[in-house]
Amino acid sequence: MNLVEQKVRVSDVKIGMYVSRLDRPWLETRYLFQGFHISNTRDIEELRQHCEYVFVDPERGEPVEQPAPQVVHKAPGDKFVEVFKKATGHERYPIVTSVEEEIGACRESRKHTLDVVTNILEQLKAGQNIKLGSVRQAVNRMVSSIIRNPDAFFWLSRLKDKDNYAYMHCVDACGLAVAFGRHLGFSKPELENLAVGTLLFDIGKLQLPDGLLTKPGRLTESEYRLIQRHVEFGVNMVREMKGANKTIMSTVLNHHERHNGSGYPRGIPGHRIPVNGRIAALVDCYDAITSERAYCRSVSAYDAVRLIYEWRDKDFQIDMVEQFIQCIGIYPTGTLVELSTGEIGFVLAQNRVRRLRPKVMLVLDKEKIAYGFNPVVDLIDDPTDDAGALIEIRHPLAPGTYGLNASDYYL
Repeated sequence: MNLVEQKVRVSDVKIGMYVSRLDRPWLETRYLFQGFHISNTRDIEELRQHCEYVFVDPERGEPVEQPAPQVVHKAPGDKFVEVFKKATGHERYPIVTSVEEEIGACRESRKHTLDVVTNILEQLKAGQNIKLGSVRQAVNRMVSSIIRNPDAFFWLSRLKDKDNYAYMHCVDACGLAVAFGRHLGFSKPELENLAVGTLLFDIGKLQLPDGLLTKPGRLTESEYRLIQRHVEFGVNMVREMKGANKTIMSTVLNHHERHNGSGYPRGIPGHRIPVNGRIAALVDCYDAITSERAYCRSVSAYDAVRLIYEWRDKDFQIDMVEQFIQCIGIYPTGTLVELSTGEIGFVLAQNRVRRLRPKVMLVLDKEKIAYGFNPVVDLIDDPTDDAGALIEIRHPLAPGTYGLNASDYYL
């Protein structure tokens, strides 16, 4: 993220500026690529259709003379807001296994769910009818694993495959939704409905033309409107499935609605969006921006948390954003970090009481030499270095720094 970028209202954007960020996720606009120059008035008019303000890079284009203040959107009273306020960290489900103990079962349940999703999508392509029984059976295994210890899933979700993005996105968004619902204290039947709805929220994309979702460059207005119709297509497909209920269909229907009413297909504000739809929208966005795709680079989990926080009270309800960050941590599991000792490691598990002091698996010593084994330091125990100073996380590192990736250390 460029540290010298400047914030400017779209009404003040000028030709020659380089837009480095929007006031919303890129994937919610026609701009499927990240960053572009304003070359004509049509570019400005298109920005006005999607954004109120943008961020420009003065090193790559014309600078901003006077950045505009931020505009915060607040929704009317919300009867669901207490759902998020009640999640105080005293979780309904205690951690009953370690990451090391749970990783095997979680890996198997995640793979099984992926196999089920792949099979379902192939059957739908062939025009076959689908029963939700097999879907519920698949997500039940993953729900049970995440209830025991969500960190195992968080770790495995770092294993991204851009060539299998469509299928893995459904599975990992499903797992994220379950982990978040667990944090909020949902009952197991509620978690299962949330899981099924999130797993199926993108099946309407099967009815879109081949190549549209991976088209490089800017979409035409008609192409963008067609992509938006995947929600309508998906609801109709789920409605035809034996075993579908209103909660599942509502999750599919509302996963692109936004807190300030700028989403689709109905453009309803946050106080009218069902909680499952709000959760699905947030995890859909988080998993998408942390995934490498053919037309879009990913961001680290740490940077994704920062972006989600920037979009609070605009795209996503502020109470929900705060609880989501409580759920996955300031330094999400799998984040590469450097400690105050100079050692390098991956965040292995969260500490639910002190989110800034997770459990870290070390991979490089202070000289940046690989350990022969991987010692684990739990920062909640307040360990100290040789000088007696408290060991802390100095800063997160980009994936791939020192040639290190979580996928090479997935236990």
